[in-house]
Amino acid sequence: MEIGLLLSFIGLFLSVMLSLLAFYRKRKELYNYYSVIWKSSRKLSPKEILGERPCEDFYMKRNVDELVLNRIESKQNILIIGQPLSGKTRAVYNAFKNAAKKYYVLIPRSVPMPVFQIPTDYFFRKNKVIFIDDLQHYIEKQDNYHLLFRQAQLKNLPIIAACHSGKEFTKVKNKLTEQNLNIDILFGSGVAEVEKISADTGKQVAEKLGMKWDSIKFNGTIGSIFMRLSEMERRFDTGDIIEKTILRVLRNLYLSGIYDDNNIMRTDWIKKAAARHELSAKEFEWAGWLKSLEEKEFLKVLPGAKIWAEDAYLEHVVKPEAEAPLLDIFHTAIETFKDDPEVLQLVGETIYDYALDDPQFLEFMNLAISAFSRELELLSGTDKINQLKKVKYSLGQAYFNLSQSLDTLENSRLAITYFNELLVHVTRDADPYEYARIKMKLGDAYRFLSFVDDIGTNCRNAISSYNEALEIFTIETNPLDLAITYNNLGSACGLLAESGDPVENCKRSLEAFSEARKVRDKTGYPPNDAFTKFNTANTFMYLSGFEEKEKNLLEAIKLYNEYLNSEAIRKSARNRGGTLNNMGYAYMLLAGAVNRKENLLKALEIFDEALKIRNKEQMPIDYTETMCNIGETYKYLSEVEDEEMNLLRAKDALDEALTLPEIEKHPMTYSTIRYTLGSVILDLAAISGGKRDGVNIDSGMKQLTEAADAAKGYSEAHYTMIVEEIEKRKAQHGG
Repeated sequence: MEIGLLLSFIGLFLSVMLSLLAFYRKRKELYNYYSVIWKSSRKLSPKEILGERPCEDFYMKRNVDELVLNRIESKQNILIIGQPLSGKTRAVYNAFKNAAKKYYVLIPRSVPMPVFQIPTDYFFRKNKVIFIDDLQHYIEKQDNYHLLFRQAQLKNLPIIAACHSGKEFTKVKNKLTEQNLNIDILFGSGVAEVEKISADTGKQVAEKLGMKWDSIKFNGTIGSIFMRLSEMERRFDTGDIIEKTILRVLRNLYLSGIYDDNNIMRTDWIKKAAARHELSAKEFEWAGWLKSLEEKEFLKVLPGAKIWAEDAYLEHVVKPEAEAPLLDIFHTAIETFKDDPEVLQLVGETIYDYALDDPQFLEFMNLAISAFSRELELLSGTDKINQLKKVKYSLGQAYFNLSQSLDTLENSRLAITYFNELLVHVTRDADPYEYARIKMKLGDAYRFLSFVDDIGTNCRNAISSYNEALEIFTIETNPLDLAITYNNLGSACGLLAESGDPVENCKRSLEAFSEARKVRDKTGYPPNDAFTKFNTANTFMYLSGFEEKEKNLLEAIKLYNEYLNSEAIRKSARNRGGTLNNMGYAYMLLAGAVNRKENLLKALEIFDEALKIRNKEQMPIDYTETMCNIGETYKYLSEVEDEEMNLLRAKDALDEALTLPEIEKHPMTYSTIRYTLGSVILDLAAISGGKRDGVNIDSGMKQLTEAADAAKGYSEAHYTMIVEEIEKRKAQHGG
């Protein structure tokens, strides 16, 4: 009996020990992805928040400090933005130290996590908070960043984040939008920008620190005083050619996104990039050079053949030997690391982010695609599933964005191909949320493809993809995803109406938009339903062609006006231009029901406003669409007054619309231009007796035939309408 009890005790003891061992192993693994795991804010060291940067005893209070404290204490998210060295991270450290309550802090590293999870707090403590420093880096490096925001919301965990302002902040907003996350929803009124300080204030701070003002390179930030930029510039300028070359290499690696968590770079990357500058040496020589740069405070040598570099010095102190455009720096990075798939992914993502917010969109996006394509070539046939998933998603996104500006048919098909390939690695059973998210992306790509190819088939494919996503998203866990999917489903049903069963499909579209609004009414997501209003207006406008014309058009115009006055549209010139174009078209159609001349003139006035945004140079396809609408409006106005003059104006607008070669790849718009131009030419020929050059029955009929050819196989309804017009015109002209 005693032996039995002893054996039971030993078994229990071993079971407990094994459980503890498993716990500590798991916790140790999590420290690869989190630098701090639920640690008391009162026990946090400066290094755990500020990293390698200095932490002076002196702290200058600013307006942002009170907001940070208030948001933390009320368990609300806060995002602090500001230029480098503005003191964003120090403001958070100061808030933790001065808060009345004790908080338990989780700090994620900016590194990929194969299977995302927020560590469990086994002590069930209250007042937990997540802090993300350099949000722009975290979103770049952590593939599952969207899951952190979503899980934090479900667990009621407030997030404090710090982010660079300017272009970096814009990139963060773009990346969040791609994941159906909205920065206004996530942070609300808790977005605070750290203001610059005046030179007089800077002098007072320098005096308190015992620093000479004339030795400081002040740029309006508190950090520029502490970090001694002038002294670091002097050290750079007096460094030898090898030190300057290494620092320039670090700068280009940083600009290309080739770094790990918080500006940590691997020495093998540095050596490989330096070799392009004919700088190569033995290990002990490299150790000496890096040690010298560490002593000069440019970097810190870390264990594991890595270094940490201060980004403020790379941005403000290290000067290139000769100024080079970013595109050239990116090209060089791709060529240097053309056989390293991991680095190609880093570079490609950096270029992609730049593309989304740069006038050279096409050049940047095509270069990003070249990096991803080379990476996929290297990974093909390997078992590196996580990297394959990442690069296929990146290619799908890149081609989808490219399809909106160039070769819509080819690029939409490529986006669909890569998203479908991604589903080979992501199954509904194993990862339902990720599966639904990819289905949403597929729906978007099919919907966009429907603008240029087989509208019926592609809209039905889009609808099928959205419906499958809707089977997974729930109002409790994914309200924003749910609302967006209903909104996109409504758009796809509205487009399908152009292929057949217009009334039924328009009503299905309106039902989907109604479901999106129900989600908002129940959950508050999205807080602004302006885009749903825009899409609903489009559906009412199309439905007006089949029933209650005046009522449906007035409803569409009302919704367009509400959208034009919303906060959402003020942030997007393109959306404003598109809304003005559609509202102008609604007035043109309304002229067919009431106040013919008045509404046609109103339409032309609105189209002119749209063209101030939809210019030929920056938005050629949008410009062409509006010119087509202007031509159509002048044609209808010719039936009211000044027939010949208005027909000539219509012809000029339509001829201008045909000057864009790319428009032939947009069958609906191209067919409409040719159809309207053919009708205008035939009407002009009837007036002039065919005496005007290029204005005769043959040229008019040729335009109608080309319109039919463009519509055939794309929209049977549109094709049938044109064929009927051709037969009617033949009968009129005896042919």
